[in-house]
Amino acid sequence: MSRDPDRMTVAIIALGDDPVLLKILETWFVEEWADWYGPGQPGDAREDLQKCLLPNARLPRCLVALDGDGRPLGTVSLRDTSPGSDLYPGAWLTALLVHRDCRKAGIGIKLIAAAEREATRIGFPEILTATATAGTLVLRRDWQQVKTLQSASGPLDIYRKALGPV
Repeated sequence: MSRDPDRMTVAIIALGDDPVLLKILETWFVEEWADWYGPGQPGDAREDLQKCLLPNARLPRCLVALDGDGRPLGTVSLRDTSPGSDLYPGAWLTALLVHRDCRKAGIGIKLIAAAEREATRIGFPEILTATATAGTLVLRRDWQQVKTLQSASGPLDIYRKALGPV
């Protein structure tokens, strides 16, 4: 696969448009976030992803980046719960994950942009995220840091981006 983001064909779809991808994403979630989704841990990756398939729900939403052959490259979700959502209700960008073989190719930025468009489309005036690792990516998309929270796993920076007219 070409790692040049300008040459890579990337389509971003809703998980509901191809629910067969759920099993692949579930595996990725368990591998990437074993301390939450692994055996004996409190999270349930399948359940979290299945909630994104509810037809009449505004949130959660899951978007999937696919290459030109329809293979998944990465994913991002919009949810109303995240660390910090008690302070700032709204649409939260969560579960940003690019498969380890596809990183450093601009896919994360494309997923963030798609999440911003989706949040705007469904009527949110802003989007938020809490992250310890993706701050440089959201800053490249003109997000603003608003707070740092202390979590059990360490500090999390909260970022916000105002979206276009709703």
